[in-house]
Amino acid sequence: MIKVEKVLIPVDGSDSSRNAAKYGTQLVNARNPKIFLLNVWEPINMTIGGEMAEKLRQSAQAKSMAMLEEYRKMLEPCGMEIELISRSGRPDYVILNVQDELDCDLIVIGSRGLSVLENVIMGSVVTRVLEGANCPVLVTRNLRLKYLRDACGI
Repeated sequence: MIKVEKVLIPVDGSDSSRNAAKYGTQLVNARNPKIFLLNVWEPINMTIGGEMAEKLRQSAQAKSMAMLEEYRKMLEPCGMEIELISRSGRPDYVILNVQDELDCDLIVIGSRGLSVLENVIMGSVVTRVLEGANCPVLVTRNLRLKYLRDACGI
């Protein structure tokens, strides 16, 4: 049996990523499981510099960490170690780099983003993650309640 000890779950605040996080925690089958929740935020435009760029960076990171904390609270009943990671960059690159850096056993990612445009973007992010990952990737899509019924955080 393959041991799934470290799971990377990229999240964006959408229902799809919430369900992926809930479902992903149920797949861990190790003694000391670890869940890595990752949020990737948009880099600050290079034309903005100095103090303004730093304020925007701090604001984006604070929003990201606040959202990740919501996910942590949702998954707390699972009793697993949860690490929050907030990074700036192109989502697919960041997801793949973090997976490699942390040597995760599995990536669990929702198939849809927050809006119609995000669905197109997330679709391409998911495709690029599937193509570039060096571990299994589970894409959750329109999970029915029966898959979430026993999940932590519901």
